[in-house]
Amino acid sequence: MDGLFGLIAVVSLIGWIATRYSIWCLPFVVSLAILAEDDFYPLSYFPMYSDPDESENYLYVATFDEDPTKHEPIPIRDLTGLSAPKVKKMWKSYARDFADDLGKKDTKLTEKEVNEAAEILLDEFREVAEDRGQELPDHLALVEIWIVGTDEGGWTENLRILGAQPAELLEPGHTGIGMKPEVARTD
Repeated sequence: MDGLFGLIAVVSLIGWIATRYSIWCLPFVVSLAILAEDDFYPLSYFPMYSDPDESENYLYVATFDEDPTKHEPIPIRDLTGLSAPKVKKMWKSYARDFADDLGKKDTKLTEKEVNEAAEILLDEFREVAEDRGQELPDHLALVEIWIVGTDEGGWTENLRILGAQPAELLEPGHTGIGMKPEVARTD
């Protein structure tokens, strides 16, 4: 098939040059686009659209009374002006910087190191809120939810607490993983 479109591209290019009619441009451009589709779809490199993952995560900031696993999300945008996507970007940046300072990759951080990085980010949220004349609750948690596709064609949400303030309330070795997901659907 590539040979056919290659032949069309060459013939239309020769026809375009020989006759100087712009109608030859159309088959030339279309055949080039079809030839480039496999490697450079759609003529540029966008890996985020070419092969999406079967899982994705989002983060939110929550408050709690005594147990971080029993938390309630707070309207972080109203308090700090930071949107949920910005919270996720900040987390990625803080975790990466924290890991770089330790000389490792952010995916290799231990639970304790993840908690420390999350506490630094929660402190930053407190400062941003204070600059806006707002006050965040005393008990804060940074919560990550992974949306994972199932073999049956549905999806599940897996909760993980990245860090909490005050840190003493977060039990050592407990990140919320393995908790029953709040939502499990097979849509």
